[in-house]
Amino acid sequence: MKNRLYLLLVLVGLLCLAAWTTHAQLQKSSTRQAWEYQEVQLPSNENATAALNRLGAQGWELVGVTSGCPSSIVSAGSCGYWAYVKRAK
Repeated sequence: MKNRLYLLLVLVGLLCLAAWTTHAQLQKSSTRQAWEYQEVQLPSNENATAALNRLGAQGWELVGVTSGCPSSIVSAGSCGYWAYVKRAK
C-alpha cells in the first residue's frame, strides 16, 4: 500500500514537471532579435575610449576592433583602427 502511494506521488511529480517544462517552452518568443550593425573609424587624434563611450550612450555595443583598411572602404586615407558595433533595432 505504501509503495503504491509513493509510486503515485512520483508519477504526479513527473507529470507536473513535464507540464511545467512544456509550458515554459511554449512561452518563449519565436521571433529573433534584429540587430543593426555599424562600422566606425576610431579617431586617431582623440582618445578612442571617449569615442566608444559616446557610441555606448547611443545604445551601441562593441563587438570587434580591427586595424587596417576595411573592404568596404576604398580610399587609402581611410586606414586606421575600426570599431564594429551593434544595437537592437
